[in-house]
Amino acid sequence: TLHFKGKEILSCSKSTCMSSVMNFGTAPVEARKSEVVLEHAKDFLDQYFTSIKRSSSAAHEARWKQVRQSIESTGHYQLTETELIYGAKLAWRNSSRCIGRIQWSKLQVKLC
Repeated sequence: TLHFKGKEILSCSKSTCMSSVMNFGTAPVEARKSEVVLEHAKDFLDQYFTSIKRSSSAAHEARWKQVRQSIESTGHYQLTETELIYGAKLAWRNSSRCIGRIQWSKLQVKLC
């Protein structure tokens, strides 16, 4: 299930659930290291291509190569339009505090 894939550590214990506490802390001062960005990008692209049933396809491998080169040279990469839409839907689906998230797949993204 999704909660086993989470990267952030929650402050819950065996006897206390802290999921309702909104403590986001402060934003990091320095940029994430390229290795971390690469790891997160790989995970996102794997999820995206799995969702469209094209995992391990030539398009998947080509996109990963393009993203990896961009991160190695600039430290970041640009999402495609479809990746951005998928990411927005994924974020809404994974937002445990949102009571309306059952509608996540119906999200319509309007790009300007």
